[in-house]
Amino acid sequence: MFKTFTFEKSYRKLFLAGIINGIGDRFSQVALLALILQMTGSGLSVGITMALRMIPFLFFSTLSSSIARKFGRKRIMIFTDLSRAVIALSFLTVNSPAEMWIVYAASFLLASGEAIYSPIRKSSIPAIVSSKSLKEINGWEQVLMGFVLVIGALSGGIVSYFLGAKAAFLLNIVSFLVAGWILSTLPSLDGKNENELISKPNHEKYSELLPVIAASSFLFMLMMFELIIPLINGIENVLLSVYAVETFEKADLGVGIFYSVLGLGLIISPLLTKMIKKRFLLFSFICIIGEGLFLTTISQTKAFWLAAVLFGMTAVFSGIGNTLLDTIAMETIPSKWHGMYFGLTSMLSNTFIGVSMFFTGIALEWLNPRLVGMFGGIMYIAAGTFFLLWSLKYSVDQEKAKLMKKAV
Repeated sequence: MFKTFTFEKSYRKLFLAGIINGIGDRFSQVALLALILQMTGSGLSVGITMALRMIPFLFFSTLSSSIARKFGRKRIMIFTDLSRAVIALSFLTVNSPAEMWIVYAASFLLASGEAIYSPIRKSSIPAIVSSKSLKEINGWEQVLMGFVLVIGALSGGIVSYFLGAKAAFLLNIVSFLVAGWILSTLPSLDGKNENELISKPNHEKYSELLPVIAASSFLFMLMMFELIIPLINGIENVLLSVYAVETFEKADLGVGIFYSVLGLGLIISPLLTKMIKKRFLLFSFICIIGEGLFLTTISQTKAFWLAAVLFGMTAVFSGIGNTLLDTIAMETIPSKWHGMYFGLTSMLSNTFIGVSMFFTGIALEWLNPRLVGMFGGIMYIAAGTFFLLWSLKYSVDQEKAKLMKKAV
């Protein structure tokens, strides 16, 4: 695994930029969520803020592919980093509940940059990484998220707790600037000469990809996954902060600890993913069921540290499942459709997470967080079982051959 990381030089820089960018953003998120709960005491305000961070994906994710082809992946990613550094300055002006509109507006604008950045970054991976390294590199993507959560969330909670939210916001601004500089040192994020690629006509048409998805029950299953699982994942995302601050009464530090154990789980997950040599679909959906079992158990536990350990276990299963499904998509779907496909799935998953977060916030105004957590766990188990049974009829190699024929 480390040998692959060493060999893929361009990915190493992409990884480093992602670590710095992500850690800074997580600093800000932990501080912001704790600040909102302290100022308003409302789960609904948390739900609205997190929903606003997802809604822009509905508008911008599908545009990211065409924007990248016109201006180049590298240029757009640098631009979004610099733009978000400027936008993040606005959080420094928030001091009272009356200024929550600033939080909402800035959250929306920051998410708009992420909605463009994220699918471009993901589609860059198969373009700059050799096909034989994809599974291990997707494992490194889970490690990246793990480091972001461990370092960003835990440190963010500590910094926010002892130095105040504004210190965390300042570190976020610096992280965007540093990540943009690292990306500027890359020769290219495209599979061929960047200038040549940009000068070519835009051949990516959703009118070409969508009929393929409709005609392929395999791709349709993957798209349905991107619709259903985020609805459940949104519940978990909101509950994590509410559990830490309100249920266990651990304030900023509790939020940071919960996020950091999620990170540890993601860092551990590639070690287990490496052991899986076949039946990627089967194992990925088994992992969804595992997440549900742990989330259901968390909803009933009374001890903060036991809940933290169980959150870490959900992340292990999540990391394995995400690595396997991303690898399946990158290897099975022809490269000409990668940009559109990841833009489309980013739009669907993040939009539905946003919808879920909003309604979870509303539900928490009337329902006990533990009851909402129990519901989320049961939904994970049901969805995992549904997709597992659906996937049994497919051979990934056969589906890849079918899609390659349609791409010619």
